[in-house]
Order: sequence, then C-alpha cells, then structure tokens
Amino acid sequence: MNLSEAMNIVKIFKNESVKETLNGLQKLEKTISISNFETIYLAAKIIKEASSQIDEIVHASGIMIAKEVWLNEDEKVEYLSLGAGNHKERFDMETNLRIAEFKFGKWNKKSANGIRRRGYFANYVILLVANDPRIKYFVVEDKVAFIKFMSGKATWRNVFNKNPSGFKKLEKFIIENKKEYLVTVGEIYKEFEGRVTIIEYNQIIENTN
Repeated sequence: MNLSEAMNIVKIFKNESVKETLNGLQKLEKTISISNFETIYLAAKIIKEASSQIDEIVHASGIMIAKEVWLNEDEKVEYLSLGAGNHKERFDMETNLRIAEFKFGKWNKKSANGIRRRGYFANYVILLVANDPRIKYFVVEDKVAFIKFMSGKATWRNVFNKNPSGFKKLEKFIIENKKEYLVTVGEIYKEFEGRVTIIEYNQIIENTN
C-alpha cells in the first residue's frame, strides 16, 4: 500500500466527520469487518509515519520563505530557530531590525483549542516581555481566530496554569509595569497592543507571487 492509497482509505473511513464515525461504532450502529479494520489500521500507520515531525518541517520551511521575501534591503538575519516549540531562549527569527515568532496551523472552530491557545499565548508573551529595542512581530497563520482569543475574557493565569515559566515571566512583567489589575487575556492585549505587531503569514507570502 502506498501513501496515496492509504490517504484515500482513511478519507473514506473518516467520511465527513471522524467523530461521527467513531460515535456510530461505539453505539454499534455501524459494522466494519476485521479485515477492513486491519486495512484502515495499516493505512493510518503509513500516514502517521509519513507525517512524523511534519510540524517542524512546516515551521522551518515557512520561516525560510519569510527570510527571502519579508525583510528590507538593509536588513540582515542574525539568528534563526527553525525547530517548532516554545522551550527556547531566543526567537524564531532575529535580524538587525526585528525579532519574530511564527505559529502555523488553523484553529478548529468546533473545539476549545486549549493546547493551541496556550501555545500561541506563550509565544506572544515571549515577545511582549522581551527587553529588546527591535520591532516585535508575531506571525500567525490564522490571525482572525487568534485576535478573537486575545480579545476574550479568559484569564491569563488560567491559560498559563500549565506553563510556570510563562506564568512567572508575565507576572513579573505586569508587576514591573504596575498593571496588577489586568486579569484577562483581553485586558493584557488591549493595554499592550502596540508592543507586538500581529501579522498573518499570508501577508508575507503574497510577496512571492
């Protein structure tokens, strides 16, 4: 079985919604033979293996495109961090004029996006609290969804309840700026909106056309 065949098998199994398919199986409303499940299992394993570390590949290639088309003529790259993840000391891209973090992936309109919210907010805060004179950019693939979250009423303490490092950094920043009254993500975003420029990745790659 090749990758194309595997993808077609999984697509048929998922139908319009994998959740509905699984619910139907749990309620014994659908019957699929063991041999068919073996085929589905094999197909899923092939796709999983092929997509190993795909997030890091997307992250790295996306940054490399930006490196070629986004910068000014007098701008020089000083540092790149191409691996995906929030646990690092420097930024995804650093030039003599700007620092930038990149986040790829669409937000799921049918879920709470808990992991994605924490990840995006962590990257935003890394930029926000950075004591750096260069222009700060947060490049995202789904700006509308992110701004909606950033304008919401979720408390920053709750968003950071599984990120003690991010919690301490933001708490320290808030105290130093004498803004202890800020409770929600929306309040923080409104108060410091001008410090980090949020840009959609499509705005960058439009320059390649």
